[in-house]
Amino acid sequence: MGEVIATRAVTDGDRPVLIEMGRPAHTTLDGGGTAGFRIEGLGEFTATGSDGVAALYNALLDIGAVLARANGNGHRFTVLDSSEQGFPAAPRTEMDSAPTTGARGNEVIALRILITRVGPCAVEIHRPTRAPGQRYYLCRFRIDGKPHAVASGLDEIQALLTALRMIGARLMLPADWPLTRAS
Repeated sequence: MGEVIATRAVTDGDRPVLIEMGRPAHTTLDGGGTAGFRIEGLGEFTATGSDGVAALYNALLDIGAVLARANGNGHRFTVLDSSEQGFPAAPRTEMDSAPTTGARGNEVIALRILITRVGPCAVEIHRPTRAPGQRYYLCRFRIDGKPHAVASGLDEIQALLTALRMIGARLMLPADWPLTRAS
C-alpha cells in the first residue's frame, strides 16, 4: 500500500474501523498508476488508473464497493448518501489523531495535464492535512499555476473528495473527470 496519505474512521455497527489510503504510484512507462487502500478487518486492496489522479479516484470508488459487499456479508457499515460515492460518513471517534500540519500539506500527491476547451492546463493535488487547531481537514490544489485553492472535509478522505469535485466544477468537467484522459 505504501505511504498513507488519507484516513477515515467509520463504524461497523458499534466497532470503530480505520480506512487508510496510500499515495498513488506510477506503475508503467505510459504513466499508469496504482493506489492502495486498507480497510481494518477486511484487508488491503489496490486500485489502478491511467495516472495517479485516476488511481486515487478509483480507490475511492472501490472502497465504497468493498464496504457494500461487506454489508452483504453481514457487516453493518452505513452510507451517508449517494453524493459520497457509496462511502460511509466519518463518525468522530477516539481514533482521531493529533493535528498534522506543516510541510506535509505542501506535498503533491497527484498531477495531471488536462485538455480543456481553452487548451491544456495542469492540475496538482496536495496531501490532505488537518487545519491548525481545528477538527477538520484541508486539501490544497492548484489549477494551471494559479494560486492554491483549498477544499475541506471532516477527514482527509472527505477533503480529497471535495478537492476533486471543486476541480471538476471550476473547469466545468463531468463528475467522473478523474477517470477520463482528455477532459
